[in-house]
Amino acid sequence: MLSPAGYSWKLGLVPQAVASGLVSILVLFFLISGLHGNLLDVGLVAGVSALALIPSQMLWGRLVDTSGRCKPFLVLGFVGTGLALAAVPWAGSVAELLALVFLKSVAYAATLPARQLLTVESEQREGWLQGLANMQFLTTLGETMGMGIGVLTVSVMGFDQLFLMCGVLCVISAVALRAVVQEPGFMIQRRLVALERSTSTIVAITSLAGYPRLQPPAPVYDRLMVLLNRSTKFLMIGIFGFSLAESAFYSPLPAYFLRFFSSSSVFFIFFAGSLVSALCYPLVGRLTQSAGKSLVLSSSLRIVALPLLLIAALGATSGLAGAILVLAVLEGLWSFFDILSTFAFLETARVGRAGFYGALVGLGSAGGGFLGGFISMQFGFATLFALCSLISAGVLIAFLLQFKGVS
Repeated sequence: MLSPAGYSWKLGLVPQAVASGLVSILVLFFLISGLHGNLLDVGLVAGVSALALIPSQMLWGRLVDTSGRCKPFLVLGFVGTGLALAAVPWAGSVAELLALVFLKSVAYAATLPARQLLTVESEQREGWLQGLANMQFLTTLGETMGMGIGVLTVSVMGFDQLFLMCGVLCVISAVALRAVVQEPGFMIQRRLVALERSTSTIVAITSLAGYPRLQPPAPVYDRLMVLLNRSTKFLMIGIFGFSLAESAFYSPLPAYFLRFFSSSSVFFIFFAGSLVSALCYPLVGRLTQSAGKSLVLSSSLRIVALPLLLIAALGATSGLAGAILVLAVLEGLWSFFDILSTFAFLETARVGRAGFYGALVGLGSAGGGFLGGFISMQFGFATLFALCSLISAGVLIAFLLQFKGVS
């Protein structure tokens, strides 16, 4: 069980999460209205932001793992993120905005493996899923608050004030985490899980060896085959594909909604979706008994939901209500994927590979950002949503192959 001090550090993530929720839409508004960017520029900003996470998370993750410390990376990451966000209004061109987005992502990447490892190293394996879900619940709730602030302020405050506020919120998180984070001491929990997997394999082999001249019992044989062939190949393909489709449809989505609704209404759509996402996180640990089955179900539902984003084209009240409902479903599915894929990866990843999950998601997000901007610009949003649905079908197949034979 976490001590009160061990839990309170997660509250320090909330101010930065508020900034993240506001900035996620505000940067695109600034790009479109302030710098007069197009959909290709939108995709470029999203792609560069995600692309910067790939080497950054791998590097930061290895440094966190080898140093055995999390606090310095959380503090440094949030201070750097805040400075980059506060400087955004001074960007006079798309190129300058890209440079700031790149620096923001490099700084922010330091916090991701640090918070994941701080969570799992503060829990027994049985508490990992709920611990990760609780952390994501708090941060997503903060992002929802940020989008709610956007609903109320985007029409009355300037970009200078809003981005400065976001920068200050990031620094507040850094100060709070500096005060409350307690280092886990020894990075041992994932090593114990790796030892447990090795022991289980030995036990299964021993059981099989007990039947040298007989047909081994099916449960023993099946368990041995699963343990010996526990490759993460299809899991990584599924994680990449899921994040690719997510970024491809989500990155240009504010520009899509701006065709039919006001800026405040667009913020409200994302606010509602983010609220549903936040409320789903506490349910992950309670409703899911199998990460594999839940990932398969999330992928299946997403195939159907993505094309329904076209309902927004109806405009007015019906289109707005439809857009809110569909995005809420998609955000809820992302919540389940986010926690369950992180859990499945951390459970099987070798020590020293903590940043690889984030790098994989970053690679998918980068590719999706570029793909979403290009496809929506050249072929329209209907084609983009159909393509993302097709990618989700491929993700479904990957997860089915990965978790075949795993209860």
